[in-house]
Amino acid sequence: MSGSNPELRMLNYKQDWRSVVFVIVCLGLILLPYRIDIPASYTPVCLMLAGLFCFCVCIINHNHVHTATFQQAALNRLFGVLLTLAKGHTSAGVILAHNYNHHVYNGKSNDWIRPELAGNGPGIIRLIRFITNSVVSMTRGKREQVDKVLPVEIVRQMRLERIALFTFIVFLVVLDMRTFLMFVLIPWMTGVLLLIGVNLLQHDKCEPDSAYNHSRNFTSKLGNWFFFNNGYHTAHHMYPGLHWSELPDLHHRKVVPFIDKRLDKKSIMSFMIKNYTL
Repeated sequence: MSGSNPELRMLNYKQDWRSVVFVIVCLGLILLPYRIDIPASYTPVCLMLAGLFCFCVCIINHNHVHTATFQQAALNRLFGVLLTLAKGHTSAGVILAHNYNHHVYNGKSNDWIRPELAGNGPGIIRLIRFITNSVVSMTRGKREQVDKVLPVEIVRQMRLERIALFTFIVFLVVLDMRTFLMFVLIPWMTGVLLLIGVNLLQHDKCEPDSAYNHSRNFTSKLGNWFFFNNGYHTAHHMYPGLHWSELPDLHHRKVVPFIDKRLDKKSIMSFMIKNYTL
């Protein structure tokens, strides 16, 4: 592995120290209101920040289920539990819908989160419809296939994460239900809804059968630092097992010369505002 360091005995890639730090910060943000009273005037800012970090953890989890963060299996199982608690749904639970479905069909009719679920109409309506329909589609697909497709070790990991998450929720609710509903549940929901919504931006009106034009890329350096190179989506679909730290180089070498230039965007925010507002 070109990005690995033989002196690091825990991580597969030294860049994943940032992933670990982000997960710890996210857990700190959602648990902080249990330690201090958040003034009402600061509540929106706290919710936005916590929701943003929950979204980051969803991306870190996405990277983790493609390329394990740690060298030791036990540490990866533990990290899966921490990811679960930080983002509010099981880490291994995304493997079926993402690795086994989305990466196999990528926008085609069998993809549970295909762009056509957005339908027609104004951009913001399409985005909301896509998120709603994708949740229903993934729930139905997982229920029908989870025990038929996934290896037994992944199913066991999911069970471990479910037990940990249920215990965590019960503990936080007993501690303070209002704090849980406001400062934990809302950021958790924000993170997963952002993750699903971004998928539409990355594939909407692309060409599923194309070798290069199946995904849209967002190349802002700041955005990709904060979101772990998730913007280099074409390269990720071409080489899903490649570590996220190597995607920018691959994008410039093997994607840029061949992709439709209209699918390379700088800012995801400007693209969303232009195409998904009323």
